Amino acid sequence: MFKSTVTIMAEFESFVDDYYGRFVDALQTFDKKPLNGVLAAVDQVMENEAVLWTAGNGGSAAISNHTVCDATKLTHFPELSSLMCHSLAANVPMITALGNDYAYDEIFRAQLEYYMKPNDAVLLVSSSGNSPNVVKACEYANEKGNDTIAFVGFKGGKLKEIATHCVWVPVENYGIVEDTHQSLMHVLTQYIRVRSEARLGR
Repeated sequence: MFKSTVTIMAEFESFVDDYYGRFVDALQTFDKKPLNGVLAAVDQVMENEAVLWTAGNGGSAAISNHTVCDATKLTHFPELSSLMCHSLAANVPMITALGNDYAYDEIFRAQLEYYMKPNDAVLLVSSSGNSPNVVKACEYANEKGNDTIAFVGFKGGKLKEIATHCVWVPVENYGIVEDTHQSLMHVLTQYIRVRSEARLGR
């Protein structure tokens, strides 16, 4: 028997309230102290005129690509050092070539081997923290002595253990984890912009 429209809408409204209630709780309760280390790493990238590389899979790839937009455009002032940011998840021909010729696990690590310089840092976004391709990229950057940043969820996975800086959102829901990771990118880039405006007296 089909449910009435009124029943469906009531169920949906209850679902919406529950989702946003859990989202707000996640935002208020995750440990924000590691963001200080993340900011320091990003500042080092800017001071050295280096590059912040980003990577992730699925929704985390979208967050990585979005980070490039805000980190580049929002923080740019001609009078100050800009944050150079590039996504390892954005070049589809490169990703498919590496996945086809080597392995999907290698798609980010190999690009770091091609592009990463000594003062660069790597931001890896992964809800599980266990995706083999981001773990391999983190391990490679660590071996080279580059700063690694991880945004993770659930139980944190391997990235939580090996990244130089890790922001962990201990929630068992992909949507809420990704929503929170998106907010991390926004809060960092907006703070950098506000700080730059203050330095320029604007």
